[in-house]
Amino acid sequence: MTASEVAVVTGASRNIGRAIAVALAARGAAVACTGRDEQALAETVDLIEGAGGTARAYVVDMSDDAAVQALPGRVVEAYGRLDVVVNNAGVMQEEAAVDVAVSDFRRLLDVNLTAYFVLAQAAHPHFAGSGVVLNIGSIFGSVGASHAVAYCTSKAGVDGLTRALAAEWARDGIRVLSLAPGYVESEISRGILEDEKLTAHVLKRIPQRRVAAPEEIGAFADFFTGAGAAFATGSTFVVDGGQITSV
Repeated sequence: MTASEVAVVTGASRNIGRAIAVALAARGAAVACTGRDEQALAETVDLIEGAGGTARAYVVDMSDDAAVQALPGRVVEAYGRLDVVVNNAGVMQEEAAVDVAVSDFRRLLDVNLTAYFVLAQAAHPHFAGSGVVLNIGSIFGSVGASHAVAYCTSKAGVDGLTRALAAEWARDGIRVLSLAPGYVESEISRGILEDEKLTAHVLKRIPQRRVAAPEEIGAFADFFTGAGAAFATGSTFVVDGGQITSV
């Protein structure tokens, strides 16, 4: 099967990843949805196909370099091309820095940063003169957060990876961008938002006084991977309701 546009979205089983996959499918892209949860991925695919889109699930552990490296080839074999890669899969660990095991620190870097590079590198030869890599970072790549040393470090790395690849691959017709969301409705934030005092504390720091819906991040991903953003590369676009610009 040859599609007019093909996208890979990692971590597409839920939350931001699912919303991005749905948004790209809505514009006509065939979407390769990856993640570890086969059932949840199937739900994403069903959601896309139920709306008339095209999608396929690929069960991939992003800490498995060989599996990640093989993914672009598998997608091209299925669809005949590759145009967009969205690096979204990630993990979070809340723990005091003095208590974080080195192995856990490395695990977060492997999934949240190294896998982004591995997939982008593997996708590069499959982009036929043009392509887009969109890395999902976080505002916590720019600001510190207590009990999140590995997460903050990995997301800061995503911004650096984005700039470096954009500078090197621009002549190849490949754009590389990063989105840095603030608080988004998800399993990670739900524990905070179900606590009235924590919710008040979080919302007080956000000028818009709300958190984002995953679909809002999906809409940004749709724009920045599309033709309307053709002159944008190397930048990190913050989507946080004004949080990190507010004193």
